[in-house]
Amino acid sequence: MATLADAEALLLEIWGYPQFRFAQKKVVLACINGRDVLALLPTGGGKSICFQVPALTFRGTTIVVSPLISLMQDQVAALRQRNVAAAYLSSTQKPEVQASVWDLLLAGRLRLLYVAPERMEQLITRAGRMRFPLLAIDEAHCISEWGHDFRPHYRLLGRHRVALGSPPTIAVTATATPRTRDDIARVLQLTRPVIIQRSFDRPNLAFVARKFSDEPARLQRAIDVIRRSTGSTIIYVPTRNRTDGVASVLRWRNLRAFPYHAGLPSRERRLLLKGFLAGDIRIMVATNAFGMGIDKPDVRHVIHLGVPTRPEAYYQEAGRAGRDGDPAWCHLFWREADFTLAKRMAGVVRNSSESRRDDAQYAVRRDALRAMERYARTRECRRRILIRYLGEELDGCNGCDRCRAV
Repeated sequence: MATLADAEALLLEIWGYPQFRFAQKKVVLACINGRDVLALLPTGGGKSICFQVPALTFRGTTIVVSPLISLMQDQVAALRQRNVAAAYLSSTQKPEVQASVWDLLLAGRLRLLYVAPERMEQLITRAGRMRFPLLAIDEAHCISEWGHDFRPHYRLLGRHRVALGSPPTIAVTATATPRTRDDIARVLQLTRPVIIQRSFDRPNLAFVARKFSDEPARLQRAIDVIRRSTGSTIIYVPTRNRTDGVASVLRWRNLRAFPYHAGLPSRERRLLLKGFLAGDIRIMVATNAFGMGIDKPDVRHVIHLGVPTRPEAYYQEAGRAGRDGDPAWCHLFWREADFTLAKRMAGVVRNSSESRRDDAQYAVRRDALRAMERYARTRECRRRILIRYLGEELDGCNGCDRCRAV
């Protein structure tokens, strides 16, 4: 059986890090001891290390379930650069490439295989007799119908896990309410899971919210923020049309901004993401499609021109700022009309003739949007509202516009 010393040696040899962070060490130790693990680490907390290192201490192939092709591609590319035998399967690959990956898996020549949840049934059919030492679920909040970014195929992972022989499992996420955490453990059928949680609070982030009466004033404020910034900026807007409109206004004001949304061709999205990560694009105007896997350290400002429907979604998007640990700012610039749109997008506007069979879901969405409204309108600590929603209490505020000037 592998030891923590073995894992630390791999961390140094392959990743070049002399030691694990405190929470990472606890997660890795539980994994190599064969325990089921639910790890809740904030954005930038090094979640991928928590399953990649244990995978290399085991014989055989670790299966990693990931929701986005781009996320799989990035992690596999990074592993291959470190000479780790990793691959992914996706519908975007040519048939001969997929066949090659299957051959490598069945021959036992892969250490990590990344798959989307939709491909798990095929994995069970083709490789169900294999024994996998570890199953890793990335972005595990997608499992829960109570959380944001819910994906129905994630809901089947507990059944798929049993079909694979119930291998030890690690589920990782950056944002989850207590109800979502319980749902993740229940759906995956985890056995006495070790739950490891770091504080969701990130001291280097400052939170600011400001109400505007008209759109020109709101856009001008965003422009002022960008002009003062020395790093990159992400501007989140609620609709696809708004990405084009806001990006056009910024370009008219001599700011090189690009729109990003799910309606763009996949090749164009890949090029935009590549340009942003490389620093060629400094300002991205995006919907929430510009989401998981955006691992850029020098984002100094995340600006929301509109109101997300859930605090955990807002916190995850805002948390793309300051991943290098340096000071960064999270701005919510809102108007009253934003809440009307958010209600429609959250599905909390319904008439008396609609079915009430989804009352529990309706209540969760309604309460989440009310929490966002409290965050926007409060005269108290904004940071405390966000962190409390995620089930944690703060002793003090490290930076918001209600507690100190930021």
